[in-house]
Order: sequence, then C-alpha cells, then structure tokens
Amino acid sequence: MIDWTDELMAQIGAFSRAALSYPGVDGYPVALPLPFTFDPVEHRFTFPMSEHRPAFSLEDRASLTLLRYDPQMANERYLLFYGQLTELGNQWAFTPSRVVVRH
Repeated sequence: MIDWTDELMAQIGAFSRAALSYPGVDGYPVALPLPFTFDPVEHRFTFPMSEHRPAFSLEDRASLTLLRYDPQMANERYLLFYGQLTELGNQWAFTPSRVVVRH
C-alpha cells in the first residue's frame, strides 16, 4: 500500500517522462517511453494508446518508471512504481500498488 504523502505527490509532479514496462502476450517484456498524466484524486496515471501498440497479457502486472534529468547530479532521477495496467477507453491506465523510494 502506498502512503500518498504531499512529498510523494510533489515528487511525481517534478517528473516529465515515463517508461511503462509490462509482459507482452508472448512473455517477453515490453518497455515504452510515454507521456503521462497523473490524477492525484484517483492516484492513477494515464497514457495515450498508440495505434500500433504492443498488446499486454491479462496478468496486468506492470511497472512505471518516472524519469527526469537532474543537472546538479548530471544524471537521471527516477521513481519506480509497480501496479496494474488496464485499458480505459482510448488510453491505458496504470494504478500503482507499490512505490520504490530511493534513500
């Protein structure tokens, strides 16, 4: 269970890119760079579906890595979530169930 603190919400807002990863129907992992929108009330990320998207398996296990470049560190910063991937109209919806916080 995720503790949706103000600090975590601020961290999410600081990220500009995302990589969505999930097992494909053939069992091989799929990783897609996608723009995202975060709903702070539903605690859900949404992504546009491309016309030629790789299908995901019904196991709906997925991970989402938020990325941003940190010029002070001269490196990428990231925030990793695990959760459930579903189709929501013409979008994908990712509902996180666990977050990995770097200390």
